[in-house]
Amino acid sequence: MKKLLIAAVLVLAAAACAYFVFFRAAPASPEPQLPPYTVPALSKDYKNSTYNFSLKMPADFDATDIPGDPDGTPNTIVLQDKQGNGIQITVSPFDEDTGSGYTLTQERIQTDVPDLTILDPQVLEVGNNYNGLAFKSDNEAFGGASREVWFVFRGNLYQISTYDRLDGLLKQIFQTWQFL
Repeated sequence: MKKLLIAAVLVLAAAACAYFVFFRAAPASPEPQLPPYTVPALSKDYKNSTYNFSLKMPADFDATDIPGDPDGTPNTIVLQDKQGNGIQITVSPFDEDTGSGYTLTQERIQTDVPDLTILDPQVLEVGNNYNGLAFKSDNEAFGGASREVWFVFRGNLYQISTYDRLDGLLKQIFQTWQFL
């Protein structure tokens, strides 16, 4: 439980880092009203050999891997286009997974991150005997309105985040996610 709390704190630090990655070309406040996002075809493959998963993303997206530090800072993967549309995947060790399955619940998340807003939670299945949670939140790194997918698999906590307006993109990318 202590590791999840540490991971959550470190994820917030990684989110602050990702904020600068996502907003490096963003205009100054006030932010203009963005047009609705139309999800392009997912035609580009991404494979992560560290965590043994693959997924598909739009052709104009690039992947940036930000390795963690030995001090426990989680690894972060940013998939995005030149306009800053994309998703962030944060992966950190999770010692409560016995290897035979784990269900990450809203109650479990809020035990360690009580100030995290979880709206419209939906249970999702990730492989055999693993369940996670998809929800909306108020992640400041994404302008205060975010879409999140959190789950545990093979001893790691995965926290996938994006802007709320990119919910369709997150859903389509997540549907292509495969553990190898």
